[in-house]
Amino acid sequence: MMTKRELRKVYREKRLLLDEGYREQLDSGLFDQLIRLDWSKCNYLHVFLSLPKYNEPDTSGFIHWIRHQHPHIKLVMSKTDLADGSMINYLWNEHTFIAQNQWGLLEPVGGEIVSEELVDSVLVPLLVADKKGNRIGYGKGFYDRFLAKCRDDVRPIGLSYFDLVEQIVDTEEWDFPLKYCVTPDKTYNFY
Repeated sequence: MMTKRELRKVYREKRLLLDEGYREQLDSGLFDQLIRLDWSKCNYLHVFLSLPKYNEPDTSGFIHWIRHQHPHIKLVMSKTDLADGSMINYLWNEHTFIAQNQWGLLEPVGGEIVSEELVDSVLVPLLVADKKGNRIGYGKGFYDRFLAKCRDDVRPIGLSYFDLVEQIVDTEEWDFPLKYCVTPDKTYNFY
């Protein structure tokens, strides 16, 4: 068993070593798993746009699928507020202007703000998760703070190229667990 810091280092390196062709296969598996989830009761879906430089799972195909197969779902993106570590959520539609922030994240520039209480499901970026739904992100806590403001029935869905680890030994009380973790071969349900 490893600490968050150790796991973050190991899985960041593992992900960076994945070549483009293999990542495309993994992304295809993630897509197949994501479209099997029940989206019928979701009205607001919080998404993120992947960072290619970190070899993050590509969310673009799934976002395209959601827009066409479930047009009732409103997509939400966030902009990070570095001053207080929060995320401001915006409706993402054809009028939304997207730009890169200082970390290279693609974020909305203004638009219609969406309250956390409206969000039904959240695609959560991560490096790896454990068998209890605890996750290792980039270590800044943005998603933990955001998810804590959402409704109790919000559905955090982690996306990981890797299978679950046994246990993250140093979780904290403010760490917000996943309800699902989607991997290329399986979807884990932590309800």
